[in-house]
Amino acid sequence: MSFREKTAWVSVITMSAIYGVYFWTAVHGAAHDGSLHVGGLLQAIVALVAAQVVLITAAAIAAPRDAKAPRDERDRLIELRATRVAYAGLASSVAFACFFGAFDPPIVFNVNALLFILVASEVLRSAYQIIQYRRGA
Repeated sequence: MSFREKTAWVSVITMSAIYGVYFWTAVHGAAHDGSLHVGGLLQAIVALVAAQVVLITAAAIAAPRDAKAPRDERDRLIELRATRVAYAGLASSVAFACFFGAFDPPIVFNVNALLFILVASEVLRSAYQIIQYRRGA
């Protein structure tokens, strides 16, 4: 498994786990008191940064030559394809969010829905990179 594939795995796992907990608590917390939990979001961001730094550093230490290798044409093509797929998902999801925003939902819902869309598109990008690396594209 290449270093770039490992970083994609780290991204998928950490973002899914940490933001999964954040959205779970945000949905259940907002249902009870209707407030915006900025502290929970900041905790999620700090936890995500810390987890990714530790795991990617560990992967780089385990295979330093692979980590220092420059991106080749295959890596760039995989990133380009994954970004294209993620952008399509992001653009269509934002369009749906704008449509549903016309129904005047609470601001807490709008903010968390847009954050969810952003996180989902980033997870989609990393997952598509993993698929492309596994296919040997």
